[in-house]
Amino acid sequence: MSKEYWFVIIAAVLYGAITAGGQFFIDLGLSLFEISLYRVLFISLIILPVVLIKREYLIKREMLFFFVIYGLIGAFLELAQFGGIVLGVPVAIVILLLYSQPIWTIVFARLMLKESITPRKIISAVIAFSGIVLLLKTWEIKSVDSALGIICSLLGGVVLSLWIIWGRKSGISKQHYLTTTIGWSGFSVIWLLLLWPIVTLFIHKPNIIRLSAELPLEYWLQFLIFGFIAGVIPHLLFYRGIQKIHASIAGIILLLEPVSATVLAGILFSQPIGLNILYGGGLILLSNYLIISKPE
Repeated sequence: MSKEYWFVIIAAVLYGAITAGGQFFIDLGLSLFEISLYRVLFISLIILPVVLIKREYLIKREMLFFFVIYGLIGAFLELAQFGGIVLGVPVAIVILLLYSQPIWTIVFARLMLKESITPRKIISAVIAFSGIVLLLKTWEIKSVDSALGIICSLLGGVVLSLWIIWGRKSGISKQHYLTTTIGWSGFSVIWLLLLWPIVTLFIHKPNIIRLSAELPLEYWLQFLIFGFIAGVIPHLLFYRGIQKIHASIAGIILLLEPVSATVLAGILFSQPIGLNILYGGGLILLSNYLIISKPE
C-alpha cells in the first residue's frame, strides 16, 4: 500500500474531530455561522504565513476561478455538516445522511473525472454504508422533527462528494497541497461572509445566524487548536494523498471518519461504546481493506 493511502487514512481519522469539536462549540452556545466561519478562518490563518513566505504556493491566476468555486463548495459544506445538528436532527441521522457521500462520489467521479465504476467499489460502498447504519443504531431513533435539518444533512452528503471531486481535480492539475488548502479555506471564508447577510434575510434564529467577534479569549484558543488538529493537518494529508488516489476510493476511505468521531465522543463526552460500534466499525474497516487491497 502506497504512502498516499496512509495519508488519506490518517486524514480520515483526524477528521473525526470535526463532529466532536462542532458539538463542543454548540454546547458552548456558538451559532452555526460562528462555528463554520471561525473553523476555516483559523485554517487559513495558520497556512497563510507559509504561503506568503514560499510564494510559489500562491494561487496562480489561471486557477483563480477554480478555487472560487471550490470555496463556494467549502462554504456550503461547512454549513451543512453542522446545520443538521443545530436544527435539531439527531447526530446519528446527520452523520448517516452526510456519509451517503460515497454513493454520490462514485457517480460524480464517473461523470466528471471518468473514473470507472467497478464491482469492488460498489461492494465496498455498500458494506461501509451498512457499517454506518450499525455504528449509529439508526433504527432506535423514534422521530425527527426538523425536515429542514434532514434536507440540510442530505445535501451535505452531496456537497461533501463535490468537495472530494474538486480536491482530486486540484491534484490532477498538479496543485501543491498547500495551495489547495489555502485556496479552499480562504475562499470558503469569503463565501461564508458573503452568504451571511443573505441568509439573515430569511432566517432569524440566533443559533444559526448570530455572528460575533466578542468571544472569550479561551474560545479563540480552542478554535486555534480545533482548526489545527481537525483542519490543517488532515487537509494537508488528504490533499497530498488525493493527488494519486481516485476520488471514489478516497470517498470510501473517508468513512473512517464516523468511526473516529464515535470513539472520540466516547472519550470526550463519556458516550458508551457498545457492540454496535465494534460491528459497524468492523464493517467500515472491511470496506476500506477491500478498496485499498487492490488499488487502481
